[in-house]
Amino acid sequence: MGTLTDTRLGEISLGADGYGEVFLRAGRWTLRVTVEWYGAATADLLGEDLEPLLERVLGWAVEPGHETVDLYLEHHLGEFEPEELEAILGGSDTEEGAKRGVAALRAALQPIAMHVGRRPGAGRQLAVDIGFGQDVTEVVLVVEVDPEGQPVSVDAET
Repeated sequence: MGTLTDTRLGEISLGADGYGEVFLRAGRWTLRVTVEWYGAATADLLGEDLEPLLERVLGWAVEPGHETVDLYLEHHLGEFEPEELEAILGGSDTEEGAKRGVAALRAALQPIAMHVGRRPGAGRQLAVDIGFGQDVTEVVLVVEVDPEGQPVSVDAET
């Protein structure tokens, strides 16, 4: 068991297997960050500040045209009960939210978790989970991010 001190994320306790977890505040979001780390005790895992990275990933994922995202939103629009929709949309006007449909749910998406890893001989691996909030649904959108910090793919996963 050790500690990884990251330039931007702070101290993260790691188990003997190299895994660690921490909850962080980044702008208007609080997210769970999991780390799989093998290497030096200090690092800069992200290479940039967390909030701009999350803004870029979320902006890319919510742009219309990602078939996976569109299907995810359409599915959940039909699955949510009125009180769930009210909680997600942040108000009591679920009828108006339902009229706006997928667009209303698209606007409610937010980063909820991030997974960062670096194994010996490999580059950084980074994925951001996007959903409607912590523990709202079992399925989240997972956006893979390349080593330069650019979103490259999105999939729905449990």
